[in-house]
Amino acid sequence: MFFLFMSQTVYADFDMQAAIDAARPGEIVHIPAGRYQGNFIVTKPITLQGEEGTELIGERDKPALRIENTAKVTVENITLSGKNKAIVASDVDGLELRKLQIKDVHTGVHIQRSKNVRIHEVNVAGSEAHYSQKGNGVAVFKSEDITIEGNTIERVQDGIYVEEVTRVVVQRNKVTSSRYGTHFMYTSDAEALFNTYLHNVTGLMIMMTTDILLENNTVANHFDFNGYGMLLYDVQQAKIKLNTIKNNRTGVALQKSSNIQIETNDFQMNQTALEGTKVNGDTTASSNNFTGNILTARSDKQGFQLVSNYYDDYSGIDLKDNGFGDIPYVAVSSFGQWMVRQPVYQYFVASPSVILLTSLDQQINKTEKNMLIDNTPRLVMKDTKEKNKVNMVQMLVGLFLTLSSLWLWKRGITE
Repeated sequence: MFFLFMSQTVYADFDMQAAIDAARPGEIVHIPAGRYQGNFIVTKPITLQGEEGTELIGERDKPALRIENTAKVTVENITLSGKNKAIVASDVDGLELRKLQIKDVHTGVHIQRSKNVRIHEVNVAGSEAHYSQKGNGVAVFKSEDITIEGNTIERVQDGIYVEEVTRVVVQRNKVTSSRYGTHFMYTSDAEALFNTYLHNVTGLMIMMTTDILLENNTVANHFDFNGYGMLLYDVQQAKIKLNTIKNNRTGVALQKSSNIQIETNDFQMNQTALEGTKVNGDTTASSNNFTGNILTARSDKQGFQLVSNYYDDYSGIDLKDNGFGDIPYVAVSSFGQWMVRQPVYQYFVASPSVILLTSLDQQINKTEKNMLIDNTPRLVMKDTKEKNKVNMVQMLVGLFLTLSSLWLWKRGITE
């Protein structure tokens, strides 16, 4: 057993830094399988390409790999570990990090003052320590034209942290068991698409950011006392669409924000689906599905607009037969707000006194213009994905029938 332990700590003889220094611009440095301890530095346009079993281990508190003041660098198929940061890149134009395994580090990838960066197929696994003792999985500062795609990150502080970045796309990543899944700060022209956020404190945290699109994400199981599926603070011009937001303490919370469009999302089984504080009147939630939530929406007196959403607790009818209810949906619920603060109240949800209180809420608040009233509630859930699927099937069937008719017609003429 002693021999096996010692054999696992033997480092490779290949002089990696010497190979990097000797490489000419544009060359590929092939790194044989083995464990390499050091603080390696790249300052020229080259590719570092590892084999299966290639691992870089940072010495002391320095990064395992630094890339700085250069362009067109690729790092691929390498495992990195160490006490501090795995990779630090500064002032790089054209960086690609792909197929990397990062483990046992404080911070995975740290990018600053760089542009044209693509980080994909990178797995970052943090430790079981408290969030305050961890760093971020991928962090980008003061950069532009960044793509973070197809990565898996778990047990870190913030899975993906973006600060003072212009033009960034975060897509098809999975972040679990972290503080924030993705955290945007002071950023503009940003997109978060097709990501999965599970069991974090908050899935998406967006602060002091302008012009952001949050689309087709799955945000679920954020139950902590301060947990949110999405929290937008001091955000201008955001579109939140086609997301699945379920099993969160609060699905989407808006604070001190303006021009937020929330459309065609599925809010499922959240304690509070939608919450707004100091939100401008140009913020609208439209064509969403609200199902199984304890409380659909709550806000301060300023409120926000609810337009043509589906609510599973709506009890109106459609005498006009146009797909919309004939009486408004009133989202205000005194008992619902108490129930969110004290979940044990849910056991009284069907009691006569609660039914009476809800009825009073409905009658009193119909006359309040700013208290979360939907004047055109949908009676059928909106499902654009299923609709598109049906339309595609119909189109293919129609095309088949058309071609068959043409073939039969042509055959009839020739006969």
